Amino acid sequence: PRRVQGLCVLLSLPKVSEWATLCMVCNNFKRGHCLRGKANCTMEQGPGCRTRDFFIFTERDGWSYNHTQLDCFDHCLPSSFHFGVLKISSFCCKGQDFCNRYQGKGQEWKPR
Repeated sequence: PRRVQGLCVLLSLPKVSEWATLCMVCNNFKRGHCLRGKANCTMEQGPGCRTRDFFIFTERDGWSYNHTQLDCFDHCLPSSFHFGVLKISSFCCKGQDFCNRYQGKGQEWKPR
């Protein structure tokens, strides 16, 4: 009988640090669901997952929640910026996978 030599293949998988945090990515997150641009990203260093809530100002209603964006960001700092009738509130988290999934006003917002 003929013997066939076994073939040993070593796969090189990307090494993810034990300190890495998986974050949710979404361009338009509303009412607990990603409506556009759903993905994931990994932060190995830096602040981690970012949640940005977008509000629009109208004379009738004042500041009204519009949508949330979720992503990874190296220089994330909690903040609130105003650009005319647009307000953006940012939150940051790390250390727990998908910690930005339920942050901000997006999950709490309900239609009137």
